Amino acid sequence: MSQEALAIARSASETAAQFAELLATRYGDIANALRNGDDAPALDALGASTDEVEQFLIFLIFAADLVQRNDAEFAQTLRGYHRRLMTIFETLGPALKDMDLVEVADTLEHDVVTSLNEYRELDDGVQGALKAA
Repeated sequence: MSQEALAIARSASETAAQFAELLATRYGDIANALRNGDDAPALDALGASTDEVEQFLIFLIFAADLVQRNDAEFAQTLRGYHRRLMTIFETLGPALKDMDLVEVADTLEHDVVTSLNEYRELDDGVQGALKAA
């Protein structure tokens, strides 16, 4: 592990909780827009959010890889959290393909938002593990 990679991960970890909360708020807003019949802007916002959530998911794997040697158990926790988010986002595909916007809104509100907000519980551990790495 390079010191540069570790420095980047440490820097990213300082704002990861805020970023997860921002994403959760956006997905909650998208779910509300879908429920209110504002389908086109909501679907546009959902599509636009792809890069941001991908960045968050990459950060999780990057952090897990960096802390693996010093804290394998916590690295597994991060990988499990990453897998859970990936599984949730993968369930959106069929609902979007079928234009089942009620299912999309439900998944966003109940699964995506809840899971992103749960990152707060991991945040101190991520920062501590990266400092110890």
